[in-house]
Amino acid sequence: MYLLWTFAAAATFALGGAFMKASEGMTQLEPTLLLYLCFAAGATFQALALRKAELGVAYIFSLGLEAVLVFVLGQVLFAEAVSCWKVLGVASILVGMVVMHHEDSNQDDPTGESLDAGPV
Repeated sequence: MYLLWTFAAAATFALGGAFMKASEGMTQLEPTLLLYLCFAAGATFQALALRKAELGVAYIFSLGLEAVLVFVLGQVLFAEAVSCWKVLGVASILVGMVVMHHEDSNQDDPTGESLDAGPV
């Protein structure tokens, strides 16, 4: 379930970022209010995700997904430029997210209990 909350957090944070850009430095009332609403919702979803996930993995996964979504929103909503270097950067973020989540999923047994021995 934490992945659902993590995706929701990333999506609402990314949408908040788009409203931040649209607010023109918080000089436009409606986008400014919407950016605060999205960031509050994103923080709520992130907190829900962190109930069952490791901070480092869930938070970085959410930030990575947010970065990818913001990259796409920037192109779609604001006609921002795309280059090979930017695409390579986004691809490296995606690879990092997969690697971190893969390592995290290998730590759990089928019952959902962590196989880590804990602090020694």
